Amino acid sequence: MKVLIIFILITFLFQEEYTPFKKLYEKDGLLINYVFYSEGNGVKDNGITLFLHNKNNFGIEYSFDLIFRAGKTDKYQKVDGKLKAGEKKTGSSEKLFWIPFDDKRTITELGITNFSIKKMEPAKNITVEETKL
Repeated sequence: MKVLIIFILITFLFQEEYTPFKKLYEKDGLLINYVFYSEGNGVKDNGITLFLHNKNNFGIEYSFDLIFRAGKTDKYQKVDGKLKAGEKKTGSSEKLFWIPFDDKRTITELGITNFSIKKMEPAKNITVEETKL
């Protein structure tokens, strides 16, 4: 099984765009961006928020493992869900915010592995017939 691992060194000093979100990965119409918080919980614990955008004109189901690296330590977080055509999601209310290390370690790399995406079938029209007993 081919495993795709993409690591991007997190650098925030020289941003070229005017948005806090940076592109992490894009494939099959799913754009995955992230923003890094040096004090994700108000102290020195780093946080990451993902921004997901389904650029397809159909709904999708997605699944991937998000990898947080701090030095030689990796933590994995399973991320999965559904997005309607054109839908965007971000933030803690969508369960897309994490503080992976609560011991003040610095997140040095962020990656994705085990990426999969599946087209959702359109809802079928269901006819309910009245039954007499």
